[in-house]
Amino acid sequence: MKTLESIRQTAKQARHRWHDVLTALSIEVPVLPTHHAPCPACGGKDRFRFDNLEGKGTYICNQCGVGDGLDLVMKTKSCNAKEAAKLVAGTLNLPVIAPATKRTAAAVPFATDYARMLSLSAPGESEYLKRKGLNGFSYPILAAGQILLALADSSGQISAAQVIQPTGVKRLLRGSVKKGAFYVVPCEQETPQTVILAEGLATALSASQMRPDALCVVAVDAGNLLPVAEIMRSKYPQAKIILAADNDISPDKTNTGKLAADKAAAAVSGWVALPPTLEKADWDDCRQRHGIEQCASLFNASLYQPQDSAMKKASPLKPYAALRQEGLYWIEPRTDSYSGELIERESWLSDPLEVIGMGASEAERYLILKAIPAGGTATHTEAMPMSEIGERDGWARLRRSGVRMTAKSSLRAILADHLSQSETAQRWSISDSTGWQCGAYLMPDGSVIGAPASPVLFNGKSSAAKGYGIKGTPESWRDSVAALARGNPSMMLAMGCALTAPLIGLVGADGFGVHLFGGSSSGKTTTGNAATSLYGEPEALKLTWYSTALGLINEAAAHNDGFMPLDEIGQGSNRRAVAESAYALFNGVGKIQGAKEGGNRDLKRWRAMAFSTGETDLESYLSAEGSKINAGQLVRLLNVPISKATQFHAYADGQAHAAAMRDACNANFGAAGRAWIAHLASQKEAAIDGAKHYERQWLAGLDRAAGEQVRRVAVRFSLLETALVLAESFTGWTAQESHDALQHSFNAWISEFGTGNREKKAYIDQAQGFLQRNGHSRYLPHPNSDPRDMPLKELAGYRGTRMTDSKTVFYTFPAVFREEIAKGYNPTAFAQVLAEVGMMEMPLKPQKGLTKKSIRVDGTQPNFVVLMMLEDWE
Repeated sequence: MKTLESIRQTAKQARHRWHDVLTALSIEVPVLPTHHAPCPACGGKDRFRFDNLEGKGTYICNQCGVGDGLDLVMKTKSCNAKEAAKLVAGTLNLPVIAPATKRTAAAVPFATDYARMLSLSAPGESEYLKRKGLNGFSYPILAAGQILLALADSSGQISAAQVIQPTGVKRLLRGSVKKGAFYVVPCEQETPQTVILAEGLATALSASQMRPDALCVVAVDAGNLLPVAEIMRSKYPQAKIILAADNDISPDKTNTGKLAADKAAAAVSGWVALPPTLEKADWDDCRQRHGIEQCASLFNASLYQPQDSAMKKASPLKPYAALRQEGLYWIEPRTDSYSGELIERESWLSDPLEVIGMGASEAERYLILKAIPAGGTATHTEAMPMSEIGERDGWARLRRSGVRMTAKSSLRAILADHLSQSETAQRWSISDSTGWQCGAYLMPDGSVIGAPASPVLFNGKSSAAKGYGIKGTPESWRDSVAALARGNPSMMLAMGCALTAPLIGLVGADGFGVHLFGGSSSGKTTTGNAATSLYGEPEALKLTWYSTALGLINEAAAHNDGFMPLDEIGQGSNRRAVAESAYALFNGVGKIQGAKEGGNRDLKRWRAMAFSTGETDLESYLSAEGSKINAGQLVRLLNVPISKATQFHAYADGQAHAAAMRDACNANFGAAGRAWIAHLASQKEAAIDGAKHYERQWLAGLDRAAGEQVRRVAVRFSLLETALVLAESFTGWTAQESHDALQHSFNAWISEFGTGNREKKAYIDQAQGFLQRNGHSRYLPHPNSDPRDMPLKELAGYRGTRMTDSKTVFYTFPAVFREEIAKGYNPTAFAQVLAEVGMMEMPLKPQKGLTKKSIRVDGTQPNFVVLMMLEDWE
């Protein structure tokens, strides 16, 4: 009993001193109760927390369990309780680190009250957070539903606690030392590159969802932002500190949240993110109003770095610009000559407008302007070229965005000077293309998915930008649209194309497309709409082949790393324009064009994933007017015959199934695509590894005789399978179902294209066709020509019979071979293919040019290219 009492007494003496005790025993534990670290006892690499409840040294390890400080010493030192108590007792004689000055006598009743209330709580979710849409967050919940939120000081000791009522009313627990106390939202980052400080818990949780890479901290209120910011700066000297300020905007009242955030940010060289609103709101309000993705874009766009309060203040009589709720004003102070009072003359310049950053593309520098257009509360961000500041084009650009401005030329000049001279340290990236930019994904409507390394802005335009809306959820899309497509290969292929669009940029693949063709009422439109619904409203996103090549290039740049659904090619359209557009789409680089100021314009580059439909395949469609499409284009735009839907999923027939799919697409669009892109952003390595794995599988499954072009298409199908497997949770399809659907479509493509080299086939077809059309009409018999056949119009050569096998041979003039038979191709390469398949009498020696043979004609011996027709070539 005496030994047991001694152990208890030692543990009592170590209370609230466990950090020092464990440090003296060379046992490393995290300073903050919410931080994870390697377990000093079992060696687990993560999931160990030292929460130190009631100062008892309590800990939690997902591998070896829970315990108090004495238990941790026993496990770490592999000893019993008595020996552990002796080790602890020995450290208590060491000098103890003096507690912080905020440790007053009030700490004792606080610790008692906190321990008592913690014992009365149970972990769970609060109605307060769930009502805000913040689900899945567990905290100690008291009997009346209040959250008991523990706040730690810089040493990691719990020095305060906040009680949050279900109604949102908050109070500090009696005896709490608030100054410098904070709560850290659990984060996987051990050494965060970004730290976000917020006043309240809900705001910090919203920030953690917008920026999962950041360490998000609750500072309780505006007055505590500065002390907590200074603590964070000392702990993370290299981190970017962002103050997620509350916008306490109110007429005739001080904006407390903004001022406190500005002061804290200036003290630690940090940044401020202020909600763009004309009424009081925080970032949690913004998340509830706009959703996570749009709120994250607004958060990144709102960042600014406040000037240090120590900077010199301007002269009281110096004119200045004032940004107010109702607009931007030019203030001209002057002293009244009679009373001596300071009088300010105000002139309205524009709707609320400010410079929030500077940016640059390859050829232009920009000012990043944030405005609140007339009649709205949502902000508009515009990248204005510096060359347009103060010019007619610049003002027109702002007016098109709905921003009003003064009509007085003198005030417009002042506005231009104010914008040009505005100082900002924020640097933006400006892109004319969508897709993966600066570590995030730019949508064609300008929204940003993910957290870019620096703020990024899409400065291009898409005619379909308004179609990228959201309706429903990723789960509702999976359970309706994707579920109805299951088991129907062509529909699954189309959705695979849509899912592959953002993947090609991640894995460094080239863009390509699929042209699905078949008769009317075969389900082409329904299939295309199902795929398009992944990203937005199908009808609004649909593009058209009926455009100029330049117009399609602009759309391709606005769909870089994106999905391009192209409307069905009709029989009455301009085939030549479609041919030019098809070439432009898959070149991946725009035309070199001169700039009016000299030099050339920037080249546009893109990787697009196109999905087209039509009643005929593209090759047949273009050849109807004499246009020719080469084999390289046919392995970029894959002609696949459509397979009608056969799995109707509880619907009576195909018509009912198509109607159900139409209704599902109209009720569920946009959400799944954005969630898929966000998922891909965190799965880059898995995507690259998956692409390599499935490429090996598809190539290994080909026949050895398969040509290089077939192998290239197999690689494209391996990308489709990579996307479908990675997106299994988004579609609900198994990996085997996805593979079977793609294999079905690949086999259908093979049946159209063949397994050999398509270019060689084109050479042979062209030569065979010439001989079939002209073999008797343009070749004279040799050696016995009939005088009645003379003169022969457009003589191509002579025909004779080979002695060895009695086969007809055609002695062709070399000029006719080059200019007619091999027209459009390299004559040497053309001839070599004919020699390989037996259409030329002798093997070709490329170094000597065309193989020629001389025969005697009218006393001379001219040289000819000797050709033969193939039997049963088709």
